Amino acid sequence: MYSGPGEMDSAKKVFDEMPRRDLVTWNALIFCYSKCGIGHVGVELFRQMGIEGVISDGYTYAIVLNEFASRSLVFGAMQVHSLILRCGICLDRFISNSLLNLYSKCGFIASAMLLFEEMPNPDVVSWTSIISGLSHCGCVSKAFWLFHKMRVANVEPNSFTFGALFGACANSSAFQKGKQFHGLVLKIGLEANVVVASAMVNTYSKCGEMDNAFRVFQTMPERDIASWNGIICGFAQNGEAMKALKLYDELHSGLVKEGYDYFNDMIHRYMIKPEAEHYTCMLDLLARAGLLQEAEALMKALPFKPDVVMLNSMLGACKLHRNLEMARHVAKRLYVDEPWNSSNYVLLSNLYADIGRRSEAIEVREVMDDRGVQKILGLSWVEIGSCMHSFVAADKLHPCIESICDVLQRLSLQMQESYQNEFSFPLN
Repeated sequence: MYSGPGEMDSAKKVFDEMPRRDLVTWNALIFCYSKCGIGHVGVELFRQMGIEGVISDGYTYAIVLNEFASRSLVFGAMQVHSLILRCGICLDRFISNSLLNLYSKCGFIASAMLLFEEMPNPDVVSWTSIISGLSHCGCVSKAFWLFHKMRVANVEPNSFTFGALFGACANSSAFQKGKQFHGLVLKIGLEANVVVASAMVNTYSKCGEMDNAFRVFQTMPERDIASWNGIICGFAQNGEAMKALKLYDELHSGLVKEGYDYFNDMIHRYMIKPEAEHYTCMLDLLARAGLLQEAEALMKALPFKPDVVMLNSMLGACKLHRNLEMARHVAKRLYVDEPWNSSNYVLLSNLYADIGRRSEAIEVREVMDDRGVQKILGLSWVEIGSCMHSFVAADKLHPCIESICDVLQRLSLQMQESYQNEFSFPLN
């Protein structure tokens, strides 16, 4: 009955007044806290369960693990994983997928692969989690190889699987692989799915194939912010600035007002009480449009504590619009809610650097080091034939590094000669 974002105090009061509370009741309250964006309270409730001698089941552990995953608290999840093993609880698919999602998301690929390989019958969620994790950490070739194994195992991919695969193609500029996956999407019938179509737009854009990207964009029955971002950034990065600006104006023209209209209609016309997801959308809409004060006012008026998704959106907008004071305030809260998420530190550090405060940017990086927060290395990829090559900055470990350096040196000399010839002319 009491499960909305603004009703959790009432739900907790009813819970506390119950003479007997069984496992179903505990699970229901923990789940509601997680659903309302205050899952950390649910984690404390989980600890209270143990103190009171209530034995958790697989559903309890899955909720708690998903909460740790959403906040990238991998060490807390490891403690829960250890507790599960000590209690002799069977790692069913529900628990295993929760752990797999967390380890993959947080970059613990070795642990994720070990867990995945021990799963007797991984489902589409399992395969998608490990493929997404490998892609996120730069192991693109292995992600493609696992997808092949997934097909051999007769597991049907879903929209999220293709989202992960197209993301890998986009980040590695693997155009040929992207075309293969596009063909498979058409065969399965997922081309109208907004997640898949947005991912395809992003892939073609990053591969410089703007005709293909725009063709997919135009045929989308509905478009989300990811699809708009993908096509606009694609045109901008491929030298077609006027098309990018035209689409940007089309996107933002009246967008904030339209968003407010939908939000108000939902409340007053359709009598729907907004949930965390609705407030998150409005907050993101205002923040991206540069209306940071309005976004902050909305966040302060929320009937519940803002979750990390809202705070991440605010921090990104503060970086974009160079609002240092608000960025510091938001980052401070994020350091508490998800202390292991490196992007929060990097965004604040980059903002300091952008406005010329180098010493403070360095201080933020030092805080990262002191807390053991690791930034996932940025990788560059190039597809030659059917082979994918990956590089990090100052990479000296590639087996063909001597040949690569030799070619780069010759290209550099040719560029210098071309530049000198172009700008040299006789003075007579």
